[in-house]
Order: sequence, then C-alpha cells, then structure tokens
Amino acid sequence: MNIPHQAWFLYKGKWFSKIDTILVDTIIRLKGETGWILKEFPSYFLSTSAKEINSKSVVQFTEVELATRIEAMHVRYWTFKEVLGQEGAYWDFSSKCVIADDCVWKKICKKNTFACAYYYHNEPQYTKLACLFGMDDVKVETEKEVIVISETTEKLSSEEPSCYEVGEGNEKVNSLNVFPPPPRVRRKLFIEKDEPSDRESTTEMGIYFIEVGPDGLLRTRLEKGRVFPTNPTPKQDRVGPSHRSSHASSCASNSPMGWWPHLQK
Repeated sequence: MNIPHQAWFLYKGKWFSKIDTILVDTIIRLKGETGWILKEFPSYFLSTSAKEINSKSVVQFTEVELATRIEAMHVRYWTFKEVLGQEGAYWDFSSKCVIADDCVWKKICKKNTFACAYYYHNEPQYTKLACLFGMDDVKVETEKEVIVISETTEKLSSEEPSCYEVGEGNEKVNSLNVFPPPPRVRRKLFIEKDEPSDRESTTEMGIYFIEVGPDGLLRTRLEKGRVFPTNPTPKQDRVGPSHRSSHASSCASNSPMGWWPHLQK
C-alpha cells in the first residue's frame, strides 16, 4: 500500500511533535489543579498553554488556534481507538505499531481516510489523550427488557382460589416461618414467711458452734432458738494514737473473746 508517512497527516504549518507534547501536558496539569471535568476547556487553559508554548519553543499561537488543535487531537484519539477496535488488528507495544494484514488496512482506510496515519506508527500522544478525552467514552450496554406497569385493574373471579386462603384439611404446613409458642413459666411474686428465703440451701437453720471434744477433736454443735449477739460498736478514741493492731491476725486488739462472751464457757 502506498501510504504517506505519519507526519504528513499529523503535523502541518507551525505544528510539530514537541508543541503537541507541551500543549497536552499543560492542559492535563490545569485539569488536575482545577478539577475540570467538562469536555470544553475554558479560555484560561488556552491562554496559559499559549504562554507555556511560547516560553519553551518561541512559537506564538492564539487561543483559537489552540482550540482547533485540541479538537484535532480529539479526532486523532477516536480514530486510533477505531483502528484498534477492528477485527484482525492489534497494538504491538514493543514496536509501537498496529499489526494487521493489508486486507484489514484496506478496509480500515476505506472507512476512514485519516486512519492511514497509523499505518506505520501508533498514536504518539495516545496515553495522554486518554487522560483528556477518556471520560467521554460511552459504554455500550446490551438491550434490557422494559417492564410496563399497567394502570388498569383486573377483577379476580370469586371462584378462583386465593393464595391467602387456607384450605380445610389436615395437611402439614412446611413453612420455615412457623415457630412453636414458647413455654410458659409461673413464678411466685411473694415468698411465704414459713419457708426459708434461701431455696437452694439445705442447711438446717440455727447457730453452729465449734468445740473441742474430750478426745481433742473439733466438733460442730447446733443450737436452735438462740439469738446470735450482734457485734458491739467499738469506742472510737477522739484524740491520741490508736491502740488497735494493724494486723488482722493479731490477738492484741482483734481477739473475739471480748466480743463473744459465750466462747469463754
């Protein structure tokens, strides 16, 4: 196929690869700084790009020229995507070329003449152009079934059984939502005086004493009907040091002999 070189399609007049790179990089940077998401770029983007190109390449462009160039880059982006979408064509990243048979290229170039620009090389700014125009990609979805809700009502016949009716019979219902009623528990609200308050205890009521038997062994003696004396309140010294022992095991001040007279029998 007799196809011109890529530069014949992409660069004419004052435009060349370096200026395209400066323009695209500046637009991408301004989009990131301002959070711009619209397809059309404001005048501030164009004037800033013109100053950036002039400072780095000493070439002057007007805002109209830059806007036209951006639109041409948009066409380049969609054309290269169309080439990659053709059956039998694939992008070789190592060689930066689109590999396809001549019959496939003839079909592509016949459909879109500008696609011949990618016969020898891929789109040099494709990755950056995807950052600028990739948000415009339209996702084609499969056809979905549309359900139309009718506004008319249909009266059901009284002879037809309803799904809410329960038929007579002894058939079992295998429903997971049917639960047996919980068991009922009866409890007394008031405790009778004759019964012990501690229902779990089996110890007989009374006062237990521990004594030393004649054989020298400790024995337990139960005494009923005797009121166990209460602990007398010790007198508190208002002034002066305390004469009580700080140790709980001391026999000096904490001896039970002074509290319980019956132990001295």
